[in-house]
Amino acid sequence: MRKVGLLLVLIITMAIFGAGCIGTKATQTQTGKVVTITDMMGRQVKVKVPVQRVVITFNVEEYLAVGGVDALKKIVGWSRYYWEGRRPTVWEVYVKKFPWIKDIPDVGYPWKGTFSAEKVIELKPDVVIMSKEQYRYAKEQIERIEKAGIPVVFIDYYEPFNITAHEKSTMILGILLGKEDRAKELIQYYKQQVQSILERLQKVEKEYPKPKVLLLGKGWTSYGRNHYRGKMIEFAGGINIAANVLESSGEINPEYVLKENPDVIIFIGKKGWNVDLGYTVSRERAKEMLKEIIKKPGWENLNAVKNKRVYAIHIYFVHGHIYDFVALQYFVKWFYPEAFKDIDPEKSWKEFHEKFLPVEYNGTWAVSLADP
Repeated sequence: MRKVGLLLVLIITMAIFGAGCIGTKATQTQTGKVVTITDMMGRQVKVKVPVQRVVITFNVEEYLAVGGVDALKKIVGWSRYYWEGRRPTVWEVYVKKFPWIKDIPDVGYPWKGTFSAEKVIELKPDVVIMSKEQYRYAKEQIERIEKAGIPVVFIDYYEPFNITAHEKSTMILGILLGKEDRAKELIQYYKQQVQSILERLQKVEKEYPKPKVLLLGKGWTSYGRNHYRGKMIEFAGGINIAANVLESSGEINPEYVLKENPDVIIFIGKKGWNVDLGYTVSRERAKEMLKEIIKKPGWENLNAVKNKRVYAIHIYFVHGHIYDFVALQYFVKWFYPEAFKDIDPEKSWKEFHEKFLPVEYNGTWAVSLADP
């Protein structure tokens, strides 16, 4: 029912949500206009657009996909840990192409409790762009920033494959940057990628048995019925075995895994975590690491291992981004290989780079135990 409801939302409510991004009144100034944006927290925020000085703490790729290199030059402060600490190969590639970004001031990272209102206020940005998920970790700092007269706008890409939320967040970025046409282009691309899969999946699920799936983060961390990563498995047509024992994220019992005997196992990878994946990583290295990580007691008897249906996917695609469609494509291909043999997620990710990102595609972003 959840998936059917989502599909109906995709088809009939796009225009409604898109129209709701800003208020009906805009005040013209000599350097632009003041608009009222209804952000993803439901807050009405007045911002003079197009903005020239930006602090951003998450979703930098979406910001760049809408605004390009010009938008990168507008960043006067950011959460450096977002790339350098959490996605080192991404940081390496962007620094190599744009070495000056190393000098962008760091304002701290909300999820680590290091986000600093003082640093933000000193930078005098026109706007602070944050993820909705960060609000509860930085509420007091945000209040101080707003009291200083600096608007804070929240966007949200965490609900998987939710076109309405992704559309609204993308249009917010388009309005802030004066790139509304580009934002609409990105939205249309995303809609095509997701809708085509979900429409096919409804038929496929009636013809094939659903696989039991285990999704693993670091160590034995898995994702339960209310976690967005657990929902991603279900939306893609899999049975998330962690849903029976976990509400959100947490450690899953190794004995429970052996008992459930999953048909498919997926590791979330990045450099330094499970399986090295990302820019600059070779397929050979990723494949060898995947072979090593499955050497766990009893795993040789699991259906997933015996049938070589073990995979690793980069954290990028399962961490609150508009390119979660790449995970959807990989998942349906791994869950229903016969029905989706024509789908090429790697090609889609390359195309996304060519159309929307300021760096070139390279590296390894997903790997299979069955890869030659």
